Amino acid sequence: KDLTEWFFRLPMLPRWVLALGLLLVALALTAALVIPKFLPQPQGNLYPEPEVELKFETLQVNDAAKLSSITVAPRDGDPYTLRCQNDTLLLELDGQLHDINDSLCADLMKAATTIAVENVVTRDVSEVAEHLPDMGLEPPLITVTVAYTDGKEERLSIGGSVPYTTYSYYRWSGDGGVYMCDAGIAEIFGHTANQLLPVTQPQLIGSLVDRLTIANPAGELVIGLAMDASGTTTGQLQSPISYPIAMDAASALMTSMENFRLGTRMGDAENLSEDYGFDAPLCTVDIHQKEGMFTRINDEGQLVVETLPAQQLRFVFGRPEGEYFYTCAYEGSAYLVSRFLVQPMIAAAPEKLFTRHPADLGGLPARIQVETERGLLTMEISQTLRMLENGQPETNEDGEWIYDTTATLNGETITGEQAELLVSRLRALSFSGNVPDGWAPGDAQPRWIVRLTAADGTERTLTAYRMDAFSDAVAVDGVVLHCCYTEALEMALGEWMP
Repeated sequence: KDLTEWFFRLPMLPRWVLALGLLLVALALTAALVIPKFLPQPQGNLYPEPEVELKFETLQVNDAAKLSSITVAPRDGDPYTLRCQNDTLLLELDGQLHDINDSLCADLMKAATTIAVENVVTRDVSEVAEHLPDMGLEPPLITVTVAYTDGKEERLSIGGSVPYTTYSYYRWSGDGGVYMCDAGIAEIFGHTANQLLPVTQPQLIGSLVDRLTIANPAGELVIGLAMDASGTTTGQLQSPISYPIAMDAASALMTSMENFRLGTRMGDAENLSEDYGFDAPLCTVDIHQKEGMFTRINDEGQLVVETLPAQQLRFVFGRPEGEYFYTCAYEGSAYLVSRFLVQPMIAAAPEKLFTRHPADLGGLPARIQVETERGLLTMEISQTLRMLENGQPETNEDGEWIYDTTATLNGETITGEQAELLVSRLRALSFSGNVPDGWAPGDAQPRWIVRLTAADGTERTLTAYRMDAFSDAVAVDGVVLHCCYTEALEMALGEWMP
């Protein structure tokens, strides 16, 4: 009653607003009390932990020490037998036993003696008998017969791939079920006899490689390569034109060769020529190595020095094989090789190899001569290897040899740091573009000439001619392909500009 009297004493507008507010509060209280009765009530844990059922199962493990032989019979290939002797497998070919690839031996023995499955299709084969041909199990794609020294014999049947999985259909003579096995089981028994044989790797010694001939869609390229004592690689395109190649391109080619490895042997290259693209190859690479000494680690872990005679090696890359490999023919056999490792050779083209930093010789040059309209600059540089008391070269924290640098500039002694600064500036001098086709300097006089002599006596001459108001065309040893800004040399020499 008191609240009602108070309410009617309020002015007209506030009284109306308050009435609406009280109505909304009443509706909210009603909803809070009534609606929960119609909602489902939680039972126990609102978000129960999911249960993951692991299907992997080991059906049987046999004693590998009692393994006698493994016979692999592909449905569409030639069968072969592996004999177990002294805890290793030997391939039986033409009545003789041959070593196989060490990396495959352990996998073959484990796959033959450990019966492990990833999932179960059925414990009773009669339930899926009509589907066995669809699974590749009737007849099997691969039949493996495993014999033991105690007379026991087991048979493994490997079928096709299980859709939407990484598994293969699988049966074991030890029971009447149908299973799924890891794809690695099918892969290891899918090797042919030739693919099991060990691969003898070619001897590619980077410090001895001096010429590389590449024939690919870009044409035939002849490249001279050299590696100095510090491991720096330099290169010169010799054909179709003579022109220095970029330091990173030379390094990539050398790395490609030094890390090159033949992969799985696929068989005789001549018989597989059409199948693997050797009749119309992507690329042919001829590598020439000069005679010389190299170091290696022998089987006893010792560092030994050996002499390798001059040799020529040829590799024919037929076609891509899947995402990661190329086919490769070498000395009459076909192999798979890594696409990543050989890509620098297969993709080589002159325009991709040309240097954009023509004054970069790799290491410190022995002599720099700059001739301009205003004068001449001559720098002589020499380096001496720093030796320790024990007669060994002193090295820095990165294991690199330390050299002491001395230099003169126009006959005056300067510090090694000053000489190295000037060399680094010249290395940074870069081309800004290409010279138009057909352009030639004619009778024009050079604006400047830079003559560089490397520590090994190799020489390079850069000659600049006025091309337009903003650019100079630069001939590298007489070949004009690129141009640079007119201020490029002045920016490189700075305070030493004649």
